[in-house]
Amino acid sequence: MKAIDLNNQISALISNLVKSKVSRNLLEPQLKKYMKQKILDDKESKASIVAKQYQFLALWSMYKSFVRNMDKGNISSKVTKKIIKSFLNSVLLRKDVSNESRQAFQSKYGMLPPTFLTISPTKKCNLKCIGCYAASSPSTETTLNWTLLNRIIEDAYSNMGMRFFVISGGEPLLYKSENRTILDLAERWSDCFFLMYTNGTLINENIASRMADLGNITPAISIEGYDSETEERRGKGVYQRIIKAKDNLISNGVPFGLSVTATKKNISLLLNESFYDFYFNGFGATYMWVFQYMPIGRDFSEDLMISSRDRLQLHKIQDRILSGKEYFIADFWNSAPMSNGCISCGRAGGGYIYINWDGNIMPCVFVPYYHDNINTLYNAGKSLSDALFTPLFVKGRAWQKEYIGTKDNPGNLLRPCFYRDHYKTFYEIANQTQVLPENEDAQTALNSKEYYEFMLKFDKELEELSSPVWDNLKKSHKTKMQMSDVKYDTGLTDDDFTVRKLKQ
Repeated sequence: MKAIDLNNQISALISNLVKSKVSRNLLEPQLKKYMKQKILDDKESKASIVAKQYQFLALWSMYKSFVRNMDKGNISSKVTKKIIKSFLNSVLLRKDVSNESRQAFQSKYGMLPPTFLTISPTKKCNLKCIGCYAASSPSTETTLNWTLLNRIIEDAYSNMGMRFFVISGGEPLLYKSENRTILDLAERWSDCFFLMYTNGTLINENIASRMADLGNITPAISIEGYDSETEERRGKGVYQRIIKAKDNLISNGVPFGLSVTATKKNISLLLNESFYDFYFNGFGATYMWVFQYMPIGRDFSEDLMISSRDRLQLHKIQDRILSGKEYFIADFWNSAPMSNGCISCGRAGGGYIYINWDGNIMPCVFVPYYHDNINTLYNAGKSLSDALFTPLFVKGRAWQKEYIGTKDNPGNLLRPCFYRDHYKTFYEIANQTQVLPENEDAQTALNSKEYYEFMLKFDKELEELSSPVWDNLKKSHKTKMQMSDVKYDTGLTDDDFTVRKLKQ
């Protein structure tokens, strides 16, 4: 079956599924089979068996998390229809001309373009959170002007076929230039989908209502745990404002998610399933992103980093929740098996680029070093595509390719990051390519012997602890894959299949 035909069928199925629970009961098994078929039987994919299994689990849990909130009345039918059009067709299934742009890019540069762009249009924020990676504060005014911001989106849209954009900060809802806001950006690019990281404190009734009308933007609200943990880092009264924000979103039928930074202070909460039950069931979240604290940014602290052992425990519980409870959780590091490794440096087909409020183009939000600035490129008559071929990006992708390995023998994807998990590699690349630090903290980290030794110690511990876990994971998923193939080849029901395998 051709990919486009399968995409059309999946799109039609989901459109029918959202109409009623009756339709869903009848068609969900078929949808699940199609999703699995699309991912596991993709002969062109370079992803390993492990990656394909995780990709299926992620896609299915994303769907289940969405319809769960739709059935509760947290997501309106109006917004649902718009999301199907903007996210499913334009982003997930890529049914539009974006594929033509991507193919043209490949013909010109010999590689597929990255899939999405993360951009922080402003450094300004109404909070001053401890350890903020962006060192944002209410006092800064550093902002990309509207004309430039719109040009960047146009560049990525036309030359790379991008239809998915992540907006970070600072606080995106404080962005205003030429009398335009982030919501105006989403309206201007109505056939794209926007994920916006926000502290949530500015999501009033009017903003939530506008998001519902747009239907192509979802906010991921930052929390640290429950009320006390969140307010310890973000300030007194913030949690109550977050509750008000989620109430506004739910009353307008807008799906939202949560963004959690895992630190030594809250890791005990994140290792407890009740934490996820609370936010996915009682609170109304549709998805959750977990970002393990990185020792960069304002007053970075090595003491806040979770240990290698805690990181693997976190992966274990995330696995259990993803497959068992079908909550959509993605961890920027632990979910690397899902993405088939590191996605920084503009990795071909699935990777991303990051641009900050100064226009600096970096390989990752959490790697504060760069070569190019978007203003410099545009003034020289170049495009965003040219940034992909600076030494830092090229060497980063070369390392990714070597480390990820082949689909039959992938590298250890539980330690995917060339900065956090392979700091010696990053340090050597950074010095070879003479990177520019984004800020003083980045310069300090690069010059610090103590920081270097700390990161190498962490890397060594993670390698020792994660290697046997990864080996077992590969074996487990290979077995699952083989069993899955037998099941679909024979057309057995779940119960019949189980009995047959037991007899064998």
